Amino acid sequence: MALTLALLVSPANAASDDADAAFRGQGRSETQDAGVRYVAVIQGVTDKEVLSLLREVSKTVQGQATPAPSVFLLSSRAESDLAAFKEVFHSRGFFTAKATVAVDETTDPVRVVFKVEPGEVFLLREVRFSLPPGERNRKVEFPSPKSLGLLLDAPFSAKSILNAQEGLLRHFQENGRPFPRIMDRKVTADFAAQSVVASWQVDVGPDATFGKLTIEGLTDVDPAVVRREIPWEEGQRYDVRLVNDLRTRLTALDLFSTIEAEPDKDIDPSGKTAVTLRLTERKHRTFKGGADYKSDEGPGFNLGWEHRNLFGNGERLTLSAGASLIRQFGEAVFELPAFLRPDQKLTTKARYVNEELQAYTGVNFTAASILRRTLREHLTTAAGLGFRYSEVAEDKSRPWESGKDYQFLFVPLEAALDSRDDPLDPQKGFLVNLSAAPYANLTGGADFLRPEINAAVYLRLLDTPDVVFANRAYVGADMGASLDELPSDLRFYAGGGGSIRGYPYQTVGPLRSKTPTGGRSVFTFSSELRVRLSEYLGVVPFLDGGSAFSNVLPPYEETLRFGVGVGIRVYTPIGPIRLDVATPLNRRENIDDVGQFYISIGQAF
Repeated sequence: MALTLALLVSPANAASDDADAAFRGQGRSETQDAGVRYVAVIQGVTDKEVLSLLREVSKTVQGQATPAPSVFLLSSRAESDLAAFKEVFHSRGFFTAKATVAVDETTDPVRVVFKVEPGEVFLLREVRFSLPPGERNRKVEFPSPKSLGLLLDAPFSAKSILNAQEGLLRHFQENGRPFPRIMDRKVTADFAAQSVVASWQVDVGPDATFGKLTIEGLTDVDPAVVRREIPWEEGQRYDVRLVNDLRTRLTALDLFSTIEAEPDKDIDPSGKTAVTLRLTERKHRTFKGGADYKSDEGPGFNLGWEHRNLFGNGERLTLSAGASLIRQFGEAVFELPAFLRPDQKLTTKARYVNEELQAYTGVNFTAASILRRTLREHLTTAAGLGFRYSEVAEDKSRPWESGKDYQFLFVPLEAALDSRDDPLDPQKGFLVNLSAAPYANLTGGADFLRPEINAAVYLRLLDTPDVVFANRAYVGADMGASLDELPSDLRFYAGGGGSIRGYPYQTVGPLRSKTPTGGRSVFTFSSELRVRLSEYLGVVPFLDGGSAFSNVLPPYEETLRFGVGVGIRVYTPIGPIRLDVATPLNRRENIDDVGQFYISIGQAF
């Protein structure tokens, strides 16, 4: 016997208290005015996911906190749940499942017991595709079931069927047919063979190529800014992925608050479909401000102003400044998009810093121009030219070097692979940044090469609760110069909120007495388990480690040091507010405190 079924996708899983425990723990509550207190139990289901779905759709289970008006209405509510249970079973392939309910009035509180016999799960045996009558002779290539996420001879799932239907439509939208339609869908269960056949009849729609693009809604932005981001040529076969890519590119410009791109259903005689792009410009100027506090550095603040459409072509000017007890800085950055070609951006920046650190005091100024090119999705390369001036007023570990100034010409080179879903609060993806900068000393000192690797990976472990496993590692070195030939502000340091939490700033690595000397290389890492407990609150246990080293390559005299701690995240519209408390695992007498704490905006990495 075969049966054609309608599909239902049950709501997301939801946890529920153990009803049996609730039954055992509640006292007598039967009064006429208060109603009938009860507990509900579902028996016979071992699949935790199915059990969670049953609890979610059961009005009886969900309403346990509120007494029922009467036993009669409670029984009616429980009986109505059986229809919802049936839909859950069918959505998971349990087509022969049986469920009954009994209300025991002799207990106090009243006990509602659902008894379930799930039976055997049906397997997906076959997937069929067809065209509407009159188009059966049309040459159409359908996707394979596997490419749609359907595995034959595997347990049936209604959710996978619906996901496959979306994939089926997307297959044609990616291959020159912008308007496919599902004409019919059947899911037929064969009870004798305990199997399911899924079939679709699809009107794939006309073939089409990209036609004219019409832009609506621009006021201050030059249309050329939008047109240079178009990833297709007129006459190219229609592909919805290119339309989505255009939305992504325009979003990255930070110029628009809404972006809508729709193909015209009236395809012209040549087979072209016009695309209408509707845009709403956002405000192009932004003022930013922030504050933080670190127990080893003290309070700090920063201010910033940004114009993202300075001359009407998407040029970006950013001015920022900040100050703390140990560092004050000012910076200007100008970005010129589509420089010489659409996939290139020229960035020119200048930065002045005054530092009063435990290792040294001094000032430095850096100016650089960098040309960045996008090679493909997520992959960029960059090269440029820069100048750096630094004056070390006091080198506290080498007093004889105090008062020196240094001038360098350097060539920054970089390659970055970035698939993070959100740079400010990543949930998944990775970042790998490789850079190398040769430094030429203009004052007669040693030249050196500075390679660096910065990598991070983010794994989403659970959706409920929201759990992300975040890891980062950083390696850097100054090759070709001795430690004495390197200026204090170009050596490597470790320790503090940006590297190894729990240790005072810059103190992990080579020391002369208690004063950091800095190193010629560094390695640090961090691992965080980011658990979001609610919409506004999260907790983050973490482990940091590493050190700075006197040598570029092993053997190293310095010991790796580790810090462990826990953080609180308060999620706000401007990003998570971070409070981290950490303690050193390799505590050094008269150097390290029992703990450090850090308050700032944004994730640690």
